Amino acid sequence: LRKMNNTSGYTYGNKVLKVFGERLHKFTKETDRVYRLQGDEFIVNSPGGKKKELVQLFQNVQNCCARMDVAVDGVRSFSVSAGIVRYPEDGDTYNMLLSNLEHCLEYAKEQKKDQVVAFSEKIAERHNRIGKIHDALMRSIHNDFEGFELYFQPILDSQTQEIVKCEALLRWKTPEIQDSAPYEFIKILEDSGGIREVGFWVMEDAVRHAAKWQREYGNISVSFNVSYLQLLDETFIEKLIAKTQEYDVDPGLIMVELTESCNAEDTSMLSRCFDYLRGMGFEIAMDDFGTEYASLGLLHDVSMDVLKIDQKFVRGLTEKENRADLAIIESVVDMCRQLAIRTVAEGIETEEIQNLVREIGVSYLQGYLYSRPVPAAEFEKMLAKKGI
Repeated sequence: LRKMNNTSGYTYGNKVLKVFGERLHKFTKETDRVYRLQGDEFIVNSPGGKKKELVQLFQNVQNCCARMDVAVDGVRSFSVSAGIVRYPEDGDTYNMLLSNLEHCLEYAKEQKKDQVVAFSEKIAERHNRIGKIHDALMRSIHNDFEGFELYFQPILDSQTQEIVKCEALLRWKTPEIQDSAPYEFIKILEDSGGIREVGFWVMEDAVRHAAKWQREYGNISVSFNVSYLQLLDETFIEKLIAKTQEYDVDPGLIMVELTESCNAEDTSMLSRCFDYLRGMGFEIAMDDFGTEYASLGLLHDVSMDVLKIDQKFVRGLTEKENRADLAIIESVVDMCRQLAIRTVAEGIETEEIQNLVREIGVSYLQGYLYSRPVPAAEFEKMLAKKGI
């Protein structure tokens, strides 16, 4: 709903809610009661309702919403997700039922989009784990970012096969949490707002390493990821410029990577941010290109220096009859060449794939064939011997 409000206005968003409420009420039984909980969340109270009936209700509503037509209904089609809780099996109080219902809905949105999910022990365990990780992350932040560390993965020039860049990747663990992958704890940081402070820490640590390596090994570019949420912070650009000046780093050796799956709602703001940074000498890259529907839209709206082709197109290149990935990569590289954008092939794991993407004309190479992400000290050893 928030995206609808931002792109089409609140009047349109309110109309969507009204139409959805009418459709939902249409498919419920006489004994059911429909309530709007908050925002775009509705509750159906179905006394004596069976799980099979509730799943059918969801499917009816889902099919209806997927077939919305502006000319007939006044709104475009949209998707829905839902959760199911039962009284008293999943909670014997209002607050407990509502809490578990929220956990179901959150799980449905994140793990099983456009589906209905019934509360289970698995969901309860997942919620408890998220809570523990959240608390541990907040302690780490308050303890001067204890447990956070940057790992670095080399990026090679495709022609010389020398290390010319590296990507800084965030890792985190504490005595009580040893197994949280970046995709898990970064999502929790984004949801809790902790990504702002951690993002600034990542930025400074990346710039600090870039300064050291620039002095000792020459022009090694360091890239780090930023989220759309970080760019909404007006102080982000100010702090980045201040840190490069404080550590006396050439901005041309700092590359800001925007994850292409960032769901940017204001591409004009994004464009202004990146145009300003490029004007100050920084490089801009789009990471994971091709993983979302907005790929070409972002490429059209946002100026950039480097485009990183997602590994899902690279890893299967040598499989028999896999012409689709090859055609996609060739098209992307050709398009970028015409736009004066350099390309990185991610996920290179074999020499056969390496040779193939080099023939296509990719600018840079990155993947486990050369190295996994490693701590700074190990990456420095690679730089010292001038190769992998």
